[in-house]
Amino acid sequence: MTENTASLAIELTENEQHLVSQIDFHPSGSYNRDSWQPIADAMLELMRSLLQRNAIPEARKKFFTDPSYNIGGHGLSRLQVFEKNGTRGDDIFRHGNFVKYLRYFVFGPDLTAPVIQAFQEKVRDCGEPFTSGDVITVAEFARQLTRSHRLDSRQAADEFYKLALDCGLDADCARSIRESVQRVRA
Repeated sequence: MTENTASLAIELTENEQHLVSQIDFHPSGSYNRDSWQPIADAMLELMRSLLQRNAIPEARKKFFTDPSYNIGGHGLSRLQVFEKNGTRGDDIFRHGNFVKYLRYFVFGPDLTAPVIQAFQEKVRDCGEPFTSGDVITVAEFARQLTRSHRLDSRQAADEFYKLALDCGLDADCARSIRESVQRVRA
């Protein structure tokens, strides 16, 4: 489980930081082929660098490559979905739909630092081994965080799923937490 309660962003080289500064991680859809090209090039170069130095945490890699981590993926990993739709190899890393995965690889779950820290502490307080009873406790805590921080439960559910994976929980435990957060009503 995660021992560090600091930012979950990965450490980047100077060149990688430069590439990150060129990428719009929240594209609005107002790009054409010519305006997207430099962003796509930066995404590809960044992914090549991250993969070469094995900088992406294992849980984040599995989130993209392991079918069991893709809830609702019909037995396909997120990578396999790209391939099924005809996008392969380096073209995946240049694709507009890959931006959200690259954002997660680099920065971690899209939650505020106080939410991340509180969740990490709750998981750590459960100790090891992490049990099915712990899942219930942590899931309820994630629901409380969602309510108290006025998070959109649909978006928060996916981010808590990623955060649970980053905290070292397995895909089934993370899925239970996600499902619990999804049930939060505004």
